[in-house]
Amino acid sequence: EALRRWRHPSRGVVGPVEFIPVLECSDLIIDVGRFVLTEACRQVKAWHDLGHAVGVSVNVAARQLHYDVLIDHVREALGAAALGPGYLTLEVTESMLMVDPKVTAQRLSALAALGVHIAIDDFGTGYASLSYLREFPADILKIDRSFVAHLATSAGTNFLDALVGLGKTLGLLTIAEGIEEGSQLTHLKHQGCDLGQGFLFSKPLSPEEIGELIRSSRRLVGAR
Repeated sequence: EALRRWRHPSRGVVGPVEFIPVLECSDLIIDVGRFVLTEACRQVKAWHDLGHAVGVSVNVAARQLHYDVLIDHVREALGAAALGPGYLTLEVTESMLMVDPKVTAQRLSALAALGVHIAIDDFGTGYASLSYLREFPADILKIDRSFVAHLATSAGTNFLDALVGLGKTLGLLTIAEGIEEGSQLTHLKHQGCDLGQGFLFSKPLSPEEIGELIRSSRRLVGAR
């Protein structure tokens, strides 16, 4: 997943919680979003050229989804990198889907027609009805980290299990966010959750560090 960070000349690395809301108040988020798409696709193609057939997920802001130009930006980023669309996933939060469901469904359908994957991010927090979920061309359901964090409680466990089951019922790939403990991973595997992400696996890394992680993982697998 491509993560936005601002390397400020005096404040150092600034997290997205601080600057993304400011960008989203203006069309600056359109330019930044375009840059992230272009760089993410370029980086993935560079890894492909080294023999690492990995994909990347890019978060889409509500303001980006508001304009049809997003479709052009995705097409341009893929074309400039000569990257197959199946290696790009666009993540939209569940709450974004409900702002204008019909228009959003149309725009996501146009994006899906390019061949990219669509993921519903932070699922379980946006109160989307099942009738609307069927209208969106989603491939992936990303379960919000808050449900994983509350696995220690019976209510939290029930909610998490229900969300994994819902994803399976809808025929979607399920990804649990915020996995930090081995016990959480064990439970999710037992419930049939397809994939997971979180600090248990790795903290955010630079492209160079990710490249080395991929190489070391391949060496480890090859040694078995």
